[in-house]
Amino acid sequence: LDEENLASKKNQNNGGRAITILLRRCIQEIVGLVDRKTNRMSLISEDVVRKMYIADRDYLVVCIKALSNTSKILTEHECSSCSNRIESEIDFKDMDIYEWDEGEPAEVTVELSKGFYHPQKKEYFNKVVWSFPDGKVQEKIAAAESSKIASVMMVSVIKEVVGLGFLPSLEDVKMLSLKDRNIFAESFIENSVGVDTKISLTCQYCGAENESEVDLLNFFNSGGGTQKKDTKNGKGGKRLRKKR
Repeated sequence: LDEENLASKKNQNNGGRAITILLRRCIQEIVGLVDRKTNRMSLISEDVVRKMYIADRDYLVVCIKALSNTSKILTEHECSSCSNRIESEIDFKDMDIYEWDEGEPAEVTVELSKGFYHPQKKEYFNKVVWSFPDGKVQEKIAAAESSKIASVMMVSVIKEVVGLGFLPSLEDVKMLSLKDRNIFAESFIENSVGVDTKISLTCQYCGAENESEVDLLNFFNSGGGTQKKDTKNGKGGKRLRKKR
């Protein structure tokens, strides 16, 4: 039933929504928050699951995959050098998991080069506080047009711009300089937590090294799959702890 729900056209068009449905069905209890189900097929509150951080949601998806079948998946990727198809078996148990220090607020402060402009004060404010994205943000990003994903992500996680007095709109984010957008993106990558879905693949035809990311929705549906995109090296934040 869960695989049918994930495979439906409606949910495949929004991977974040599909994960929400999956977790509502599969989570049986959250000690101190959600009582243990009397009917294991019933759904827990959508609000609870949507408030979970993306890092926790993605980790649970990986754990569910291991419980339902196997922790190993077969990935396919097009080599960036010779365009041949690369196949590789990945075991999620070998993926790194990054944790935020216990007791620290789930937010990061970053200083942009120029920042956001306040039309009345006629000055820029560049100290931005962003919080870890949750399920609601994940669904919003999944529904966005590909050209707008970065801007939607940024506006969705900004908690405060110190001194600005209001939260930036999507249009405000779009007006940021390329340098500021890159600074924000680097901060987000460096402080990401959860399962590190970045994988390295060596082409068996030409020997070139390729990087890709495990697509968690396809990971559950079809036994594995990767998004065909390059990724930056990330997760170097000093407050992150890596676990195996």
